[in-house]
Amino acid sequence: MKKILLSLAAVAALGAAAAPAAAQPWNPGRAYDNHGSGQLTTSYVDSLDWKISNAAREGRISWQDARQLRGDLRQAQPIAYRVQTGEARGWERQRLQTTVSRIEQAVNGYGGRTYGYGYGPGFRR
Repeated sequence: MKKILLSLAAVAALGAAAAPAAAQPWNPGRAYDNHGSGQLTTSYVDSLDWKISNAAREGRISWQDARQLRGDLRQAQPIAYRVQTGEARGWERQRLQTTVSRIEQAVNGYGGRTYGYGYGPGFRR
């Protein structure tokens, strides 16, 4: 009798755990982000300011490049708000994605100033 009650309790617990998972939306491109733009939220765009400063401090980009990237970021912030609220048009979303991608490439060291393996910024002999 004890085994039957324990097995029924286990089945009930398993069913209760599976119910919330079944209620989640299934849409591969948009399941957990807003309008299919996971990196186009205002919080992510605002975090790029710190990444720009950090890259300049570490010498991966120059301070002049950092100033220019911050200017581009300031222009993109209102667009990020419109994208997050669903008010942006397609071309605005594309412009924001292009700007975010360009800033990410610059701060991650994939900008135009790479000199081959071992000769990037910070190389020492």
